[in-house]
Amino acid sequence: MKPVVCIVGRPNVGKSTLFNRIIGFKKAITEDNPGVTRDRNYGEFEYCGEGYILVDTGGFESSGNEIISKKVREQIESSLKESSAIIFILDAKDGLLPEDMTILENLRRFNKPILCAVNKVDSEKRGLSIGEFYETGVEKLYPISALHGLGVDELLEDIKTLVRGQKIYEIEEKERDEKSQIRIAFIGRPNTGKSSIINVILGSDRMIVSDIPGTTRDAIDTEIDYMDKKVILIDTAGLRKKSRISMKVEEYSVSRAIKSVEKADVVNLVIDAVEGVGHQDGGIAHLVVSRGKGLCLVINKWDLVKGSIKEKIYREGVTEKIPHVSYCPVVFTSAKTGMNIEKIIETDMLIHNELQKRIVTSELNRYLESISGQANLTYIKGKPVKIFYIHQQKTMPPTFILFSNHPELIPENYKRYIENALRREYGFHGAPIRLIFKKKR
Repeated sequence: MKPVVCIVGRPNVGKSTLFNRIIGFKKAITEDNPGVTRDRNYGEFEYCGEGYILVDTGGFESSGNEIISKKVREQIESSLKESSAIIFILDAKDGLLPEDMTILENLRRFNKPILCAVNKVDSEKRGLSIGEFYETGVEKLYPISALHGLGVDELLEDIKTLVRGQKIYEIEEKERDEKSQIRIAFIGRPNTGKSSIINVILGSDRMIVSDIPGTTRDAIDTEIDYMDKKVILIDTAGLRKKSRISMKVEEYSVSRAIKSVEKADVVNLVIDAVEGVGHQDGGIAHLVVSRGKGLCLVINKWDLVKGSIKEKIYREGVTEKIPHVSYCPVVFTSAKTGMNIEKIIETDMLIHNELQKRIVTSELNRYLESISGQANLTYIKGKPVKIFYIHQQKTMPPTFILFSNHPELIPENYKRYIENALRREYGFHGAPIRLIFKKKR
């Protein structure tokens, strides 16, 4: 797991602006109105060859705010507990306020490295006038301008030094490897029957099930034995559209659902058969495959539409609406009747095997030569383009390195051609394929 860095501070001090600056593109919404960031924003970035997860904890409140329930406050604090470092943002224009000291006192309880960044320092002259912020008791301040990028490199350099070698992440990976568990997540829009499916698998009501959307607030892990293998079932809160996220507890649920995808090996995207595939389902599917996870499409509540449409026709409609995951199996189920529930786990196990599939290099290059003759690159932009060699770099997900004389000129349609050809020959059902093109030296 990559180290987690949290950005916290009062509203309107520039948290989202710093978040955007660090991850390199405008992902968070930034305005001059306090409290614009209503849900927690997750992003990934690399610095000096090392990867990090960055969290904009917009709306972090000091103690005493009655609007946020005790349960939600505990959930927010659990996110800070998972972090390797905390960036505490102060505002040079406002000066040091009592609210800043209250938040800092709360942060110190977590015993995490805290880097105090004084934002909106846009000139050297103003940078000389931040002495009052040493009243916080910190040894080092970071005068920065999140808007213009001034001072951000020094901040990231110290973060790298602080989190390097922290054992918490090594332990998490070690524990996962030692147990050799297969982690299977159930994700999707609210009220599609994710918890009900897991209840049937477990054979008992181990989770709260309700017809009211949003009952499952957090990710719940349950271990089972299946075919002599340890399987972890992860139920997650439903992913709502951002326009419908109004409560802090819902904001937390979305971030936890995303993190559940991160720690899973195979993800089941549960779709309500009556409602059909929606635009958000395509977004969830993209999230799963972009993280390199196996994907199974589960059409639940099939008992409500069975007879009115054939599975083949419905499956074709699913593929038409989310074509980028057309390689993924589709399982038609009903948690209410128990139809095909066990088939979900069977399919997940097959996908897990596909994720681990490795093709020998000699076989790959034999096949590359045969498909190259069917669709040759020849000349692109007046230059002869060739792919000389291919080998599989790793599994989970299957990742292939292809060496070319001009990798930058290979068009996207040819990359898709190669991926589809690999799937026709070797399967990889439900497993995303990574193709990395490098220049032959």
